Amino acid sequence: MTPSDPARYAFYLSYARTAPMGPGTPGDGDSTVRDLFTRLSDEVRALLGSNSPPVVGHFDDIDQPSADWKADLSRALSHADVFVALYSPKYFNKTLPLQERAAYVRRLTGRERALRLLPVLWVPWEPWNHQEERLASLTLDTQAEAYKENGLRALCRLAAYEPAYHQIVGTLARRIVAITKAAGPRPATPAVIDDAEAPEPGPAGMRLTVMVLAPVRAALPRDRPRAGYGQLAVEWHPFGGETPLSPAQMAANLAEHRHLAPRLTDAQIGFGPLAEGAVLVLVDPWILDSPGGRETVDAVADRLPEWAEVVVIADSDDPQYRDRGAELTATVNVILGSVRRQVRRILYADQLVERMPIVIDETLRAYLKTAPVFLPKGAVVPMPRITDDAGPSQEEDIDD
Repeated sequence: MTPSDPARYAFYLSYARTAPMGPGTPGDGDSTVRDLFTRLSDEVRALLGSNSPPVVGHFDDIDQPSADWKADLSRALSHADVFVALYSPKYFNKTLPLQERAAYVRRLTGRERALRLLPVLWVPWEPWNHQEERLASLTLDTQAEAYKENGLRALCRLAAYEPAYHQIVGTLARRIVAITKAAGPRPATPAVIDDAEAPEPGPAGMRLTVMVLAPVRAALPRDRPRAGYGQLAVEWHPFGGETPLSPAQMAANLAEHRHLAPRLTDAQIGFGPLAEGAVLVLVDPWILDSPGGRETVDAVADRLPEWAEVVVIADSDDPQYRDRGAELTATVNVILGSVRRQVRRILYADQLVERMPIVIDETLRAYLKTAPVFLPKGAVVPMPRITDDAGPSQEEDIDD
């Protein structure tokens, strides 16, 4: 949803969700958050009285994503005086809410952070995890037992808790207004999502490591245009505006939708972390022509687990593709392909959007099928075999 761009927002409502795949593509939002946002806005507006603007808050309604939602989100964060964080187990397992929180507090002083970050217990979690955030969220109303035991989301959804819900929303609104009056407008520092270094999400499920092998702007091949490349390999975006997200971010979003825990990295990651779960390698063939690129790809080939999936992505409409890109793509196939691993190719923006969900599913399937299973210690019980003393069974011959 595109913000109405007022001079200021009294509050920004942050909650657990996955980034939208693009305009017109609904995300995994929470309708309960929309209900809270509406009621909280009404309460804040009433407290502000005649000085209240028509729009007092903002939340990222990913059921109605805008064409440039990241820029809209960054602008809203920069204009919000209070950051209300709806903490839940999923909040700490999703990249987007951690990114927006990091972007909001990035250039604030310690005092400003303590004032403007207002945590709410949305859904309870184990007391031994994220203890600091849990304790901070409980200070909203230390007397409300239903809130401490169930979280605000449950109070919103269950009619029996309506009085308690109304009380907590009122308390939250009063805290927001008190902070805006005591602290004043948020300092005029930008809060840019892509510039924020957020903590890595916790393990929501099986790990998916997305390794990107692509040149960075500081080390491009000779005569290679800078468009599509960033300061980090994971920022590589070969199709530009034709796709809303970079290949790495698209893979991460799809992984989160499948309840996987994505990790984006470059070639520096070692074999140990790679062996922790499914592995997807996204390759820009021009890395082979970048300084040290061939050595980098060779080194990756030596430590890739056998269940890793590899996809080469290039724009076939790129004027350099026919002269050099096709040859480099074939070379990547030789280096990173194997008897068990077929290197996939994506050559069009439409292909990337259409095939990436399939690629994620195949990557997960390859890991589950191929990765070693560590059995508990103890006696090994022989598995039944379809064979006899005369020799191996026919099934074993086929497997070989």
